[in-house]
Amino acid sequence: MLMGIGVSAQEENAVVQEENQVHRVRRLDVKGDFVTTPEDVAVAERIMDVLNAYDSTGSVPSPKLMLKAAKEMQETPYVGGTLDEDPDNEKLRIYLTKTDCIIFVETCMDLAMTVKEFRDSSDFLHFSENVRKSRYRNGVVEGYPSRLHYTTDWIRQGEHRGIVEDLTVAFGGDIYDHPINYMSTHYQRYPALAKSKENLEAIKEIENNLNEEPMTYIPSAYIKDIEYLIEDGDIICFVSKAQGLDISHVALACHNNGKVSFIHASSAAQKVIIDPKSIYEYAISNPKSLVGIKVIRPQF
Repeated sequence: MLMGIGVSAQEENAVVQEENQVHRVRRLDVKGDFVTTPEDVAVAERIMDVLNAYDSTGSVPSPKLMLKAAKEMQETPYVGGTLDEDPDNEKLRIYLTKTDCIIFVETCMDLAMTVKEFRDSSDFLHFSENVRKSRYRNGVVEGYPSRLHYTTDWIRQGEHRGIVEDLTVAFGGDIYDHPINYMSTHYQRYPALAKSKENLEAIKEIENNLNEEPMTYIPSAYIKDIEYLIEDGDIICFVSKAQGLDISHVALACHNNGKVSFIHASSAAQKVIIDPKSIYEYAISNPKSLVGIKVIRPQF
């Protein structure tokens, strides 16, 4: 197309890449079943390119590939509530230019999973399918209750799919008698529940189903004893003390400066950072809100 008109090969390549990007975004707009932006598409595909180069032989374990993705997302702004931008119109919303704690971990997992599955042919459409499968019950976007709002629900579906393993009990954890019902008992805080009795009843049923299986946790005081078992890229769930709430924060384990630390979308720092505290230090420094952790290992 541009050959013979005096442009350099580098300039030609840049134009081709830009046109390819426009083509991708146009296909996404035509598809119309999720919400994103060209900037978010570009970030996702850049990180997948990095992951493909990092795992060129296909031998990098999935947790380490997730951690690589996480490090590529450092400094990404923390923004809460992006999935609830339009409570009346539930759609798959995919953002990488802004994130919260669970979206950050989920994004890293789905980027790594896409690269493991599609290698050099990985693109945003493949990635979007993995986000849909991980974020929604049975991978189906079917109204507000179809989204996996509770991290416990997200973990259990991941276990059912065979992509994560809950190692909490294997690491010496115990049962945490702490029924889940935060959303239904605080429904006024959720516009989709406050305006819809049908949605509220559906969430209550989901909570009842979750409570049929006990929660497990490793108490904060014992984290130091088991931290040698934690590997880079393990999903760390900080278990909430708040009545009715299961998990209050999610991160990826990351050994840093001799500590078993973590990388996360921090509301305090307002961006993705590697925390200066260890997992243990973070948990015991928040006794009013946290009781311990769960350790989840990616298996894909």
